[in-house]
Amino acid sequence: MNKKLIIGGGIILLVVAYLFWSGMKESSVYFLTVDEFFAQQEEFTGKGARVNGEIVPGSINWDAHNLILTFQLTNGGKVLDVRHKGVAPDTFSEDVSVVVEGKYGDGIFHATQIMTKCPSKYEAKKE
Repeated sequence: MNKKLIIGGGIILLVVAYLFWSGMKESSVYFLTVDEFFAQQEEFTGKGARVNGEIVPGSINWDAHNLILTFQLTNGGKVLDVRHKGVAPDTFSEDVSVVVEGKYGDGIFHATQIMTKCPSKYEAKKE
């Protein structure tokens, strides 16, 4: 009886550990700059990633009828084309740093989430 309990508990523990590991593996998202992303582009094609960069001035295109936002990100080197279906954050503009989360495919980063950074609003004033 005691042996069966130990074996059953061990099996349950292994199943729970496997489910935890597989869930973490699928939901993990890498955080990269635009240049780092392109250096490892093949590895991230079709997989989740977060890419940080600055919006290329003049690249924002908003299709209000279809709720499609397209723009380009850079960090001084390569340029990443981004497409997002949905509404952009209120603070989204050309003069903010942006983090996009989504998947890369067909030469476009398909963003499911856009997060803006506004450092001037939250940084301590320098004297």
